[in-house]
Amino acid sequence: MWLGVEPLLQLFVLSLPILWIIEWRSTSENIRYIQLTKLFTYYILIILVLIMIQGIIGHFRIPLHHHAILWGISDSIILSSLHFSYGPEGRLILIALFYWVYTIVRKDKSFSFQNSIYSIPLLPIIGVGTSAQAFAPVTDSVVSSYAPIPTVYPLIFSLIIGIILGEAMLKSIPLILEKKLTINELRFAIILWTILVIIVSNEDSISSLLPFSTTFSLIFLSSIMMITDIIGGFSETFPESKGETWPSLAFTFFLIFVALLLIYFFSLERSLLGIGIILISATLGSQLPNLGFDNRNRSAHRWCIFGVGIASLLLISFVALDNISINIIAVTILITPMTWNIVDRYLVRSN
Repeated sequence: MWLGVEPLLQLFVLSLPILWIIEWRSTSENIRYIQLTKLFTYYILIILVLIMIQGIIGHFRIPLHHHAILWGISDSIILSSLHFSYGPEGRLILIALFYWVYTIVRKDKSFSFQNSIYSIPLLPIIGVGTSAQAFAPVTDSVVSSYAPIPTVYPLIFSLIIGIILGEAMLKSIPLILEKKLTINELRFAIILWTILVIIVSNEDSISSLLPFSTTFSLIFLSSIMMITDIIGGFSETFPESKGETWPSLAFTFFLIFVALLLIYFFSLERSLLGIGIILISATLGSQLPNLGFDNRNRSAHRWCIFGVGIASLLLISFVALDNISINIIAVTILITPMTWNIVDRYLVRSN
């Protein structure tokens, strides 16, 4: 029975934020919280599996959605699965499924990993990556003559990305709120995010297509943000981070301002609105610690960069940033935390 992929995708995207809210409200009751965590985990897994099954059925014998028209059909379930994994939207669904399965397998025995945190990557992968109506039902049974011969490599590609993303999230989330980090704690997490950046940076004939390219740009910049935050957390272990650190915060805004100027002059799709959104988001992010949200030594610095990243991710989702702008922002937020100790060491000492 074919239920359709689009309704399941819409159900998933709409229900995921609701699950986060329910989970946040239930954290005060431990027993109920553990039960809800199990329920949410398997709910997400079942929805992803149903989406995959429905997508594969659409490639079996008779094309039932646009994805099958473009990427082919087969009389074999195995080949239909390969047809499904070959298209960009199918790959993204498989990445989401492999990522979530891996987080479940790697969970601790208490089954206490936070769905509201670890399920965040699923929203852009599913919501943005499959928003092109690729799985809308069709009545035309004519398959495109350009449909490629399926291979197993896209399936392996999705599996590798899903596993690396899952392991990177599991290693990094516990480090975000730590005040003191050591090289041994952050080394493996940085390596994983760096590998992920390298993988998604390599474009082929599929990854350059929308919405696949948009989703990979989101993964690319998000990975850079995670590396940046880990480096920023490590910088707080140095003596330069204690006391007055306003010179490094001012230098952070200076680097962001330079990056926005470069985007203005060199971007192919220059947008003053986008530049303004990034600058406003950076300013608001730097003010969050004043509200008691975060009291680490350089919390204003890190939330300023976080504001730049969040604004950039939103602009990428609406295809308002080109590759040049994305690379400029990525380089800026990556090198910024490396300058904090240097700036504070010399400017504060000279004062």
